[in-house]
Amino acid sequence: MAADAVTLIARGAALPGGLRLLVFDDISEIVSAQRAQAWGEVARRLAHEIKNPLTPIQLSAERLERKLADKLAEPEHALLTKAVRTIVDQVDAMKRLVNEFRDYARLPSAELKPVDLNALVGQVLQLYGGAADSGQEWRVPLRFECDESCPPILGDAQQLRQVIHNLVQNAIDASGEPSDGEAEESDAQVVVRTQWLEATQRVRLSVIDSGHGFSDAILKRAFEPYVTTKAKGTGLGLAVVKKIAEEHGARLDVSNRISDGRILGAQVSLSFEPASREADASA
Repeated sequence: MAADAVTLIARGAALPGGLRLLVFDDISEIVSAQRAQAWGEVARRLAHEIKNPLTPIQLSAERLERKLADKLAEPEHALLTKAVRTIVDQVDAMKRLVNEFRDYARLPSAELKPVDLNALVGQVLQLYGGAADSGQEWRVPLRFECDESCPPILGDAQQLRQVIHNLVQNAIDASGEPSDGEAEESDAQVVVRTQWLEATQRVRLSVIDSGHGFSDAILKRAFEPYVTTKAKGTGLGLAVVKKIAEEHGARLDVSNRISDGRILGAQVSLSFEPASREADASA
């Protein structure tokens, strides 16, 4: 079930014979567009203001280490190295934050071309599958349930890679914490699924986690900027996904998976029209 809020505006008029006319206009899309534009401007300004001092901070810390390293005894040298490393690591974290702001504020228009969604998902998930080779271990396993009958979709491959990565990373983070403490660690997993929906003639991409799900309040605002359940999250991941989905004319849904009254995790899905349908319409 999608958590779609609807914004209505009511207008009235007096009619002859003592009758009254009441009209409700759905302005949800207008309000959503205005909100997205406002958040984009906030993100642009934050990115600009934060980015400027980051490089001087990092360079100054590294310069201090070079100047003082040979003049300090071992205990002080170790303390200096640790302090500089902390500064550099935190600057890198701030740069990643700035990049998220920049990506949200400056997301370019999508260049739509036929894309094999199955192949694209496979390419992205290879990055996660190869994590062990680089010494990094993911907390939960990933499984790709691929529907080979899915036709190509019209999409921007680069933007869709970002969508898949954002959703998979969110799912991994969520699945690191079981929904209510009852699940065993071995039950934690992330499923990425593609499906060809014959009834609606659409291709659906779903990312399913085994985490704690979304609260009702978050469900209603999941795709708004800066809305997040993560202690250190920016809340821009799903907002970027929403903007890209809109560029692709894709339907975006978020829901909790519930069984016997217990939340088993969350699911985020996007459904696309096949490229062939778009091609027929433009012919």
